[in-house]
Amino acid sequence: MLRVTICETPHEQQFVLEGKLTQPWIAELESAWERSRNERQGRRCLIDLSGTTAIDPCGKQVLARMSSEGAQFIAKGIATMHLVEDIQRACVQHAGNAAPGRHCGRPDGPSTCKAHEK
Repeated sequence: MLRVTICETPHEQQFVLEGKLTQPWIAELESAWERSRNERQGRRCLIDLSGTTAIDPCGKQVLARMSSEGAQFIAKGIATMHLVEDIQRACVQHAGNAAPGRHCGRPDGPSTCKAHEK
């Protein structure tokens, strides 16, 4: 299960994630991200991963897309901090090579990852 809480201030929008960022719950985060896009209006966006207990490859893809759109991460724990570093490094490497409409090597829009669906 994944809980997504969005905290709004005049200068920032913060997503607080608690639980498993894995299939089938990734769609919850993607939906919240898409719904809140217009509300961000240039504000800083933080993704707090401190409460996540697991992140699968599909969750990593969604975080990579969010990073490529300007999101920054709050992470605790060695594994989560390492994952965030990998995402940020990959997005920087792909930034110059990405075709228009693509983010970190992924198509724009909802995840199509099926790696963990049953």
